[in-house]
Amino acid sequence: MWPIRSALFVPAHRRDWVAKAIRVSPGAAVLDIEDSVPPQFKPQAMDNLKSEIQELREAGVGAFVRIQPLYGGTEAEIAAAVTEGLTAIVMPKVATPDEIRRAHDLLSYAEGRAGLPLGTVGILPLPETAQGMYDACNLAKASTRVRGIHGAISGPVSGDFARAFGFRATAGGEEQLYLASKLVLDSRAGGAMYPIAGIFGTPQDDLPAVERLIRRARDIGYTGVAVMHPTHVAIANAVYRPTAEEVAYYTGLIAAFEAAEKAGLGAVSYQGAMVDYAMLPLAREILAEAARNR
Repeated sequence: MWPIRSALFVPAHRRDWVAKAIRVSPGAAVLDIEDSVPPQFKPQAMDNLKSEIQELREAGVGAFVRIQPLYGGTEAEIAAAVTEGLTAIVMPKVATPDEIRRAHDLLSYAEGRAGLPLGTVGILPLPETAQGMYDACNLAKASTRVRGIHGAISGPVSGDFARAFGFRATAGGEEQLYLASKLVLDSRAGGAMYPIAGIFGTPQDDLPAVERLIRRARDIGYTGVAVMHPTHVAIANAVYRPTAEEVAYYTGLIAAFEAAEKAGLGAVSYQGAMVDYAMLPLAREILAEAARNR
């Protein structure tokens, strides 16, 4: 399942939207019971979760559930979400490792009650607080369930990350580069190898702008993105899928290096650049990703 290149937000109270999400082939759907659900519909959203997750599982699509910030009702939200097919919970506005550890324990209890193997469900911390951003590496280290830190790449319309950090989002995004890169590094340093970026803050129908943000997320190091509109899923899948040119390049690189090894060499010139053992892991990862897409 991991890395998940594209995740599409779906308000969990809109039961019929799950089938629409499946039709655009995201890697996962983010069943939301937080910001996109009006308060009066949150009980209905929770009631829908298990049937929605089952529908996603049958379609081979991952299922994230974005719960509300940790509070007295979190145990009930997690109990409503944990079922076979749940890939991870997204924890918004996380500030401390203790919150991650609390969610870890609640998930362990819910998994036991649901008859699932311990550790089945992952955690994606969404640190929309200054403290959470600052301490993101320790958020990643707080539980073996943490699959990746959930960051954000925004267009000129500011959201929770901008408000908490204090920057003013622009189309160029220079003010976000430090935070976006830091969260990727913190995630990987903490052992959570699949950081994800939410793509926000730009008009939904401005597809070139959406693609620029997704490419920025990929180039910074995020292994996938969460998007808000079905038309953005195909863009994300295409951006994260290795191109034919990349496949040809890395296939040739590996072949050239194998020939060099047979000649007793540990480095070789390939397309004008020196290649040694340090370049091989990336080449193999790219080719493995390309094979996974076929």
